[in-house]
Amino acid sequence: MAKEQSAASYLKPDQIEKIKETLSEIEPKYNRLMFAVTHRRYGTERSWEYAQHGYGRRLGTIKRCIENVFTLIAPDESAVPDRNVLHDAQINIQAFYANVYGCIDNLAWVWVYERGLESSIPRARVGFRSNNKELRAALSHEFRLYLESIDPWLEYLIEYRDALAHRIPLYIPPGNVRLKDTDEYNALSRRMTEALYSREDVSEYEMLSFEVEKLLVFQPLIAHSVKETTGRPVFHVQMLTDFVTVEEIGYKVLDELA
Repeated sequence: MAKEQSAASYLKPDQIEKIKETLSEIEPKYNRLMFAVTHRRYGTERSWEYAQHGYGRRLGTIKRCIENVFTLIAPDESAVPDRNVLHDAQINIQAFYANVYGCIDNLAWVWVYERGLESSIPRARVGFRSNNKELRAALSHEFRLYLESIDPWLEYLIEYRDALAHRIPLYIPPGNVRLKDTDEYNALSRRMTEALYSREDVSEYEMLSFEVEKLLVFQPLIAHSVKETTGRPVFHVQMLTDFVTVEEIGYKVLDELA
């Protein structure tokens, strides 16, 4: 059960309405894109497989991850969610990032196989990032300019995916303390340490812990390493933005192939 909280939600009412409006568009966007992907005639079996069983299947996964996260934690949530709820949301966010990353790679492979470039571009060099120079050189000028415009997004995606796969997994901070409550929070934390380790008074420790929890407010952010995170996106906004970007790149690739 979420802890009682009187604080307003992290997001403003107009932001929440915009998020809900964008969320309502995800299902029809997904259906239209899947129709476009599945009804295209591909030149090779490999490009067909990467398009339908790679990109298409991942699209369904990231759509479902969005639905799960929004069900677990609403955009207007102000209370610190139960620990298990946070854990389940984190699992979905981690799956989301792994598959958003996979979507982009799948589209790069569709292009490679449709254009017969598999023997001229090493596997490790297949991708749409700025350092994938061989593949970018094979694209139209317009598509290269588009990819350059989203380079910051691609680098953000790589940061979060690589942290998830190789370093510190993505998580939702369970609660934050307002600046005005910092001194009280620190004082309670010191008393908790003394109660537990100096006097071994578990009862007092639990009482103080309850007081600390009342000072926490929920902020729907995601992070990985404390030292390495370059930003802490609001996950409701970021997941929707990422889906729309994955959709946009998908249509761009289909247009290129046409």
